[in-house]
Formats: sequence, structure tokens, C-alpha cells
Amino acid sequence: MPQKRQDPLPGDLTATLKAVSRTIYFSFKVLPPGVRLPMALGYLICRAMDTAVDSSSAGQAEKNRFLDLVSGLGPGFDAAGAAAASAAFLPGVRHKGERALLGSMALVFEEALRLDAADLAGLRDAVAGVADGMKMDLDYFAGGSPAAPAALPDDAALVRYCDLIGGKPGLFWAGLYLRRLRGTFPETSGLPAAVDGGMIGSALQVTNILKDAAADLAMGRCYFPAADLAAAGLTPADLRDPASMRKFRPIAGKWISWAVDQMDICEAFVSSIPKSELGMRAAVIWPVYWAMDTLLEVAKSNILDPRAKPRISKKRVYTTIAATPPLLLSNTAFTRGYRFRRETLLVAISGTEAPL
Repeated sequence: MPQKRQDPLPGDLTATLKAVSRTIYFSFKVLPPGVRLPMALGYLICRAMDTAVDSSSAGQAEKNRFLDLVSGLGPGFDAAGAAAASAAFLPGVRHKGERALLGSMALVFEEALRLDAADLAGLRDAVAGVADGMKMDLDYFAGGSPAAPAALPDDAALVRYCDLIGGKPGLFWAGLYLRRLRGTFPETSGLPAAVDGGMIGSALQVTNILKDAAADLAMGRCYFPAADLAAAGLTPADLRDPASMRKFRPIAGKWISWAVDQMDICEAFVSSIPKSELGMRAAVIWPVYWAMDTLLEVAKSNILDPRAKPRISKKRVYTTIAATPPLLLSNTAFTRGYRFRRETLLVAISGTEAPL
């Protein structure tokens, strides 16, 4: 039987988690112990893969080999070999937290292999899905440059990408919740479906793409479909000019609306989590609220301008946390807050007052 260690994360991994994602760290802190460790390990492994793929010290073939290696996570997995492969990307990584993460992967992989069979299987599926999404990055953007970014071809490619990068972790996240809920409340009916978690995860990924648009374009990556751009009289290279925002704004609005449509399942999802599961409710509510607030910043910004920072402030994060208690005990309170954000956002993308 695998040894189960649920809380806290071993060694310095809690500090590493906080260094690479403030919002994931907050969710980690409130989750029940049985969910906390696999959730954190899943995020750390996927973040390490993302860091490796963005590393400037390795080529496409080496990155693909690494993704294939980590996708094999499970019984018989070579944790030491995978950790050594992770560390090989360090020369091309500047972020202090990401460097600490790559240097800690031996411990991350060892802890992952100690998970019980169901959690490890779910984690393996999530990691393999994310790896497939990152291979899309490597394939589609191989010829891109800051002067001439390469673009995804069409809506289907972007939706698939989001389903892999965000949706697969969302399925894993929801699967952990469901096993926890069924173990605690075996008589409960009407539990959320894992596919609902996948939809929320896909929406969170579109949010990331929108807020990071300028940074991705500077790396030669345009996630917005070439078909959308052509219909608006734009090329991927045009998006390097912030003045193109006027033509581009309807495309941004389209994908904001898509994210909201995916996110709408959150009302049923949150309502189905028993009010006694406070940590689990908070760990769903916070990412949803923060994503909606981020999308509003996106709607108000020129996301093609590298100087624009369409991100929510630390103050906003802490304000949401401080306002959480009523949301945990009232589905109506959560729904009211979500719908207020939704209507505010839809008004913002339908209006004409947004800046160029």
C-alpha cells in the first residue's frame, strides 16, 4: 500500500507553491487534508512542465522528450530520472520560485507516487492532458517570432487547447472533490459532475490567455485563431501594435463570452457541495470570483499593450477572502455575487467606453 501523507506538503514545497502561485496557495490552505496534497502536487507538476517548455536553454525536441517522460507518471515511473531532466532546464529559467520548483521535483515526484491508486490515476490523466496541450504549443508556435507570431488556426484548436491545459486539471480537481464528498456523505445525491470541473478549468485557461496576450505575442505565440483575425482584417503580426486593439476588441469579447458561458456551471457546482465542506466551497468560489474579476480587467484594458497589466490586485484577492464567510453558508449569496460580476462584465464588453 502506498504511504499517504496529506498535510502539510513536505520539505519546502509549501513555500515553493506560494512562490509560483499566490491564488493556488490560498486554495491549498483551506482544502480538506485528503484533497490538499494531490491538488498541490498536481499544480506543481503542471507548473514545472510549463516552466520547462518556456525555458530558453532547450530546444523543441528536448522539451517534447521531457513532456513524454513526465506523462508516464505512475507505477514504475523513474522519479529520479524525471527530476534530473527537470533540473536540466534551470539555465533558461530566471524566476526564483520556478527555479526552486525545478530543483524540488525529485521530492514532488516521490510524493506523487505515494498517492493512493485513484488519486495517482487521476493525476496521471491530468498531467498527460496538460503535456498534450503543451505539445500543441511546441508544434503550432515553432515558427513564430516576436516580429511574426504564429497563431492557432481556428476555434476548434483553441477550445481543444483550453480543454487540455485547463480542462484536464479541472477534471482531476473535480474527481478529488467527488471522492471526498462520496466518502464523507455516501447518502448524498445530486453531486457535481467531473465534467463541470473541466468546464470551469477551461474557462480559467481562456482567462489566462486573455490576460497574458501581450506577453505571449512577444514570445511569438498568438492563441487567438487566425480565422478570427482574418475576418477582422488582422494578422498575428498586427497584434504586436497596441493600436490594433480597436479591430481586435470584438475577438477578445468573443472569448470573454466563451469563458463566461463555461463558467456559468459554477452555480450548480457550488450549490451541490454541502455547506459543511467549507474549505471545498471556498476553493471553488475563490478561483471563479478571481477569474471573473480578471476578465473585467481584461475587458477594460488594451491587452495588446505590454504596459497594460490586466490583473487583479493583492488587495482585491484579500478582499474576496475577507468577504468569504457568507458565501460559504449561502448559495444565494454566492450566486448573487457571481451574477453581479457576470452582468458587469457583459456590460463592459458590449459597451463602447473601453480604451484602445
